[in-house]
Amino acid sequence: MDGRRFDAQARTRAKAARLVGVDEAGRGPLAGPVVVAAVVLPEVPSAELAEARDSKLMTPKSRERLFGVVRSQALAVSVAWAHPRLIDRDNILKATLLAMGRAARRAAAKSGDSPVLALIDGPKRALGLELPQEPVVDGDAKSLSVSAASVIAKVVRDRWMERLERRRPGYGFARHKGYGTKAHLEALDKLGPCDAHRRSYAPVAARLPLEAGA
Repeated sequence: MDGRRFDAQARTRAKAARLVGVDEAGRGPLAGPVVVAAVVLPEVPSAELAEARDSKLMTPKSRERLFGVVRSQALAVSVAWAHPRLIDRDNILKATLLAMGRAARRAAAKSGDSPVLALIDGPKRALGLELPQEPVVDGDAKSLSVSAASVIAKVVRDRWMERLERRRPGYGFARHKGYGTKAHLEALDKLGPCDAHRRSYAPVAARLPLEAGA
């Protein structure tokens, strides 16, 4: 289904004037934050906006271009973070769902007072969100609003990981973005985990000093 048609049907079904698309980037990596984006698009998106897709299916160049389009044409954009310490404390699912709630609430507040529906990518409802919401499995492939949020989240996180490479050299963060690649695991064996790593993730926990992992 065309993402614009999905959004129009969701808006009609919920009698909502605005949709807040919500998606995340970075649940799987061993290091770095989860970044959640929430986006409110115009009711009639431009042809440029309609090119947004699931960010995982886009090239880096295409994502960067759409990032600028979404930022310039969206009615509201909000980003929330779940950093490694929070992930380790709360678990990855809870930390992500809390960040989704924060991002959606901020985007809705920025975009006006008319009725709103938050479309949450995935099967779970966002936490701490008082607004009407609807989980959408594979939302980034169905909803244009969620696709736009996926682009924002992915680009913001990739840029953050590239900056992290300069602060924590040797791990290759700019290349693998924190995912558990062979090169990343080899760097962990050599250097040990840094403060950007998620200590609750098994490959990182296995490489902690005994006194820290006890």
